Amino acid sequence: MGTKTKPKKSRKYIKHTYWMTKGEKDRLVSDMVSRNIKVRWAKGIVCTPLDEINRISVVAPEIWSDSCARQGSWYRASDKNGLYLVISAFELKGFENQKSTTLTRSDFQPPTLATTRDKEEMVDDPDFVKKVPSQWSDIDQRDKNIYLRWARRLGSDVSDYDFLYLSHTANHANFIHPRFFIQENGIKVPYSIDRSAHLCSCCVELFQILGSEYPKKLVAPCPGAAIFARLKPDQYLLVENASF
Repeated sequence: MGTKTKPKKSRKYIKHTYWMTKGEKDRLVSDMVSRNIKVRWAKGIVCTPLDEINRISVVAPEIWSDSCARQGSWYRASDKNGLYLVISAFELKGFENQKSTTLTRSDFQPPTLATTRDKEEMVDDPDFVKKVPSQWSDIDQRDKNIYLRWARRLGSDVSDYDFLYLSHTANHANFIHPRFFIQENGIKVPYSIDRSAHLCSCCVELFQILGSEYPKKLVAPCPGAAIFARLKPDQYLLVENASF
């Protein structure tokens, strides 16, 4: 389902992301202190450092097991488990080897979004099923109510959590085995398959827990990022992989 539509970047919003060991993180914090640059620490949720008012922030490993512990199961099942995430509005000299991505706003409009049938086929892919953390499906009624409320807050009239769960899961599947993507110079650029109201845990894609093998991705904010990091719903972020 590819097309050759090429999104443009905006320079008004930029974040650089880094994955670091504890020792590397300590060295960075010491360097920032010596330069009188205040480092913020994420508390409770991962996405607040994406707010443009935060100049540089650190997400400690335990934050992935806090308020969004179920969603954090993707982090704990990944090769990033145990590492510190640093999100900065400026590039960090001396930490080029730890850099993961650059995030900028995009004017991208998806050429097509996934239907319910598309989503069902994506989540039933045997290779994807093997990669889904067991805790991802462990959802209590409180979480269901929260996501339904957030979806409505972002303008959706959805009343069925099963629809949201299918959309959340299929969206992650698309960054493992893309069915929805654009083509740029012959390279796949996967994108979020539904509107922000119907997404969950965009941090998984923004921070390279899923889809790190692609040079670029286009990721729409989930409700959490829209509410807690003030990202505009349905405005995609262009994720550029520092490894390419």
